[in-house]
Amino acid sequence: MMLKDLYEGAHLFIAGIRIHEHLHGRPPTLGGLAQILKVSEEELSLMARRLCDEKIVTAVVSGAECRYGIGDHTRIEALPRHEQAPKMADEISRFQSRRDSRLREIEQSLGENKDKKRIFSDLEKALKDPSSQQKKKNPLD
Repeated sequence: MMLKDLYEGAHLFIAGIRIHEHLHGRPPTLGGLAQILKVSEEELSLMARRLCDEKIVTAVVSGAECRYGIGDHTRIEALPRHEQAPKMADEISRFQSRRDSRLREIEQSLGENKDKKRIFSDLEKALKDPSSQQKKKNPLD
């Protein structure tokens, strides 16, 4: 299960902490939360760091393990309800438009050249037999 956004993830994280404390009588680790929420530990780790930064969750490190408690849960309401996923889609569309414009420029430059067939035949020969191309002399020889 993947968390939809920070707001919903924060509510689930806090609920997971409360359930784990009720069932086991101690604050949960990421492994305990992963079992309760059916979410990967990696995803919970990212969520925990963000929630700790916002002071919604507290992390208690002792020895080699880290347990999580509830900080100021009222700050959840200040979190954005939807992630900024459209930014990635916008970036992809901008990249595709730049690539398409570059391809059009290449096609136009090849279209202006009268030796278009010769260029393509030279490229085809080079791809079929790279050894047929003349090598530049090394000035150090």
